Amino acid sequence: MRIKTPSRLHFGIIDLSREFKREYGAFGVTLRDGYEINVEPIDDGIHVQGSDRERKIAKKVFRKLSEKFDISNGFEIVVEKSIPDHIGLGSTTQFTLGMGQGILRSIGVDISIIELAGLLGRGRYSAIGTHGFENGGFILEGGKSEKKEVSPLLKRTEVPEDWRFLIICPEERKGYDEEEERPIMEELKVDKKYPEKICHNLLMGILPALEREDIHAFGEHLTKIQELVGRSFSDYQEGIYHQAISDLVESLIEKTYGGGQSSWGPTAYGLVKEKEIDSLKDDILEGKKEEDYRVWVGKPNNVGALIEG
Repeated sequence: MRIKTPSRLHFGIIDLSREFKREYGAFGVTLRDGYEINVEPIDDGIHVQGSDRERKIAKKVFRKLSEKFDISNGFEIVVEKSIPDHIGLGSTTQFTLGMGQGILRSIGVDISIIELAGLLGRGRYSAIGTHGFENGGFILEGGKSEKKEVSPLLKRTEVPEDWRFLIICPEERKGYDEEEERPIMEELKVDKKYPEKICHNLLMGILPALEREDIHAFGEHLTKIQELVGRSFSDYQEGIYHQAISDLVESLIEKTYGGGQSSWGPTAYGLVKEKEIDSLKDDILEGKKEEDYRVWVGKPNNVGALIEG
């Protein structure tokens, strides 16, 4: 069985004010070029052709599924294509859900993606990756009132097919992993002016712009939100954006329709139209060593994960 997942850009947590019963909330988009995984039954055990990190995740997923369901055989997991880890693209959730779905489909078990995400411990603070895995497109989720809740999907809409994200990430640099982010997320509290402004830009800016496919308005409001989100986390990343990419973000904001940082970074992105992408790559990296950066074009994924076989 073959599973092809999306990757995602995480545009930010909406509310860390702790002023309401619900916390967090988030929005983002899914992109093509995620994980490609083959899951095949074997006699017993779990065998993974992948990284040490992927082997560790796979063993945990297999153990949890075995505790819940009657699994009499083992599985070989072959990772043919992966998402770089801890740079803000949602690698852990996509691999976890992709592998989990592959195993359950193989044994004839059909459960919802939300139930699977809850069982496998995804969506601790954000469910963008979970809803993106299932649906693709632009995702807005409504936060949570209980720790084990998977945040509900409030809005899902397609991203225009001619929109692109120019994505740049420094080689050999990482953002926080899940264990490092946990104490930050649980203790951080911001002035409610930040979520108020973020929500205003979402409701009166981002959503209408998507409905009208207005890339100018979408980019303008996205940039405003990214700055507000960055200010909320500035004490933990030494500035509005990750220090390794702050100048790149500013350059992308200036030269594209809008930009920012995905999750903890250090992935920077800028929103452009497909026909404009080639003329921007060299311009953004002017004066920098190209070999020091990963540069690629993010294309919208409006369908979510694909499972074949």
